[in-house]
Amino acid sequence: MASLVKTVKKGLIRYTRRHFPDDADSIIKRADELYPELYAKAPDIGGKENRMAYNLDMMIIAVSFYEASDQRVDGKAFEEISRELYNKYKFVRKLININRKWQMKVLRKSMYKRYIPYSKLVEEKTANGEWNNTWRVRINPTGTDEGVRFDLVGCPLADYARANGYMDLLPSLCATDHILPALFHAKLIRTHTCALGSDSCDYWYVADESETAKNFKGTLV
Repeated sequence: MASLVKTVKKGLIRYTRRHFPDDADSIIKRADELYPELYAKAPDIGGKENRMAYNLDMMIIAVSFYEASDQRVDGKAFEEISRELYNKYKFVRKLININRKWQMKVLRKSMYKRYIPYSKLVEEKTANGEWNNTWRVRINPTGTDEGVRFDLVGCPLADYARANGYMDLLPSLCATDHILPALFHAKLIRTHTCALGSDSCDYWYVADESETAKNFKGTLV
C-alpha cells in the first residue's frame, strides 16, 4: 500500500499549502526532516512483510506534519483528506453497491480471503516474539451472515500514540474509517476502539440501506 501512503502525504501537503500558505514550504521541509526521527520511535511490526504496516507509516507521516506545523496540521487535516479522496472517487458509487446481494458476497469473499492468510502469518510471527503488538484478526467473531465483520486486536498506532503523546490525534485518524466505505454504499458499525481504551477495534460493514444500518445510532470512532 505504498501508493496510499504517498496519497496521504500529498494530501497533507495540499492541506498545508491551502491552510498555511505563508509557512507551507518550511512546514513541508521540516516534516520531511522529522519523519526518520519519528519513525525510529515506532515498534517493529515487520515492514513490507506485514501488509498492514502501511497504516503505521501513514500515522507517522501525519505526526511529522503535526509537529512541523506546531500542531496546527491536526486531526481536521485527516478528515479533510479523507473527504477529498471520497469526492475524487465517488464515481465508484455508481459501479459498486453492496446493497446488491451479489456484490456484498464478492466483497465478503475478498475481505476474508485477504485476512485469513494474514491472520495465520501474524500468529506465527508473534509466537516467535516478532512484529510486536501488530494487528491480529478475529474473523467474523459473532458468526453473522450479514455484511463483513472482523475485529482487529491490538494496535501499533495506539501503542505509538500512547508512548509518544499523540492520543489526541488518534480518534481523528480512526474516524476516517467511516468515510471511504461509503464509496461502496457501506456503513461501518463500530462499538469499541483501541483509541478509546479497548484492546481491539471492531469492524462490521453492512449495506447502507439495510435495517441494521438504519437502526444503528452510534458514531463511535
